[in-house]
Amino acid sequence: MSEKARAFIERWRPVLESGALVHFAYGPCAAETGNHCQIADQFVEALGFKTIGFNWQLLDAGAPQGEVRSGMGELVKALTEDLVNPSRPWLSHQEGEACAKEFLDLFEAPALTLVSNRYDGLWNPIAGAATEWGFVGFDRETTALLLLAER
Repeated sequence: MSEKARAFIERWRPVLESGALVHFAYGPCAAETGNHCQIADQFVEALGFKTIGFNWQLLDAGAPQGEVRSGMGELVKALTEDLVNPSRPWLSHQEGEACAKEFLDLFEAPALTLVSNRYDGLWNPIAGAATEWGFVGFDRETTALLLLAER
């Protein structure tokens, strides 16, 4: 694991565990060929999670927060709303933005692809939790999973 990834999870795991079970994995890109769904599936399957095929939601990693399918927007939403009851707050907006930015900064921005197993309140479980929200990011060299699951 890179020093940057280690610093990310050491800083954020205690904060995130205040409202969710957290699984973070970081490693070399699992495949150089295939679409975003195949690459995400290969990575999560190697970690022992369920594959979901074309149910990965492709996010726009470079889009501003307010835009549809914005990677930053979806990460901040996942981090600031309670997983089970989105009408209840979780992290502050400032904390959510800081965590999301640090996660996205683990990758080379021009080459980053970001997918989620959840979109618009619905999700395709990879861990089998009652409620979960997972993000897989990858660039030319690395892949990471940030999975938040109901306690």
